[in-house]
Amino acid sequence: MKNKFPIAEIFDSIDGEGKRTGLMATFVRFAGCNLRCSYCDTAYALREEDAAERLTEDELLARIRAYPWKRVTLTGGEPLLQPIASLCAALGEEGYECNVETNGAVPLLERRPPHLFYTMDWKCPDSGMEGAMREENFARLAACDVVKFVVGSRRDLCAMERVVRRRLSGPGAPRVYVSPVFGQIEPRALVEFVREKQLADVTVQVQLHKVIWPPDMRGV
Repeated sequence: MKNKFPIAEIFDSIDGEGKRTGLMATFVRFAGCNLRCSYCDTAYALREEDAAERLTEDELLARIRAYPWKRVTLTGGEPLLQPIASLCAALGEEGYECNVETNGAVPLLERRPPHLFYTMDWKCPDSGMEGAMREENFARLAACDVVKFVVGSRRDLCAMERVVRRRLSGPGAPRVYVSPVFGQIEPRALVEFVREKQLADVTVQVQLHKVIWPPDMRGV
């Protein structure tokens, strides 16, 4: 019997953050996550039981092909809790650029399929999940990847700075983005911190989809 993926939702929209911000993509949100971050904005996809449907790889590929975009974002929940290696390889072979959004607490794929990049979170203290981060994942990241920090306080910003200086500097390092926990810290505080600490390669961002649509709106 073929494995079936627990799917919370499939939709198309702009990428709201990261290096593809503002570009249209097809989103596949898997149900099930191994973390419980304090600021989680997808609590409706925390458990596999939250899945709206279960699809085989062939069924999921067919749903993705129904959209006109050649960019796919696999998100969650946590997509790397699912056996997605074959799915990512199939997407790469068909010319899709695949963004795997992962929470930093699950091993990255042993072999990178073509046209795949990671947007990997690194959880800061206010999330309550900092201790779950896997430093060994840094060894599998490349310049095409993104490391994302979501911060809610200056304490989080200082934690980000430590990781950036220790693990995310120099040639071949992934791109670094920092965004505010919505409603907890003003974006200007991030800009002021980056200026103060002279973090020249850190990109400050906001979640664009929460600016365009209501912050709790799904499917955008």
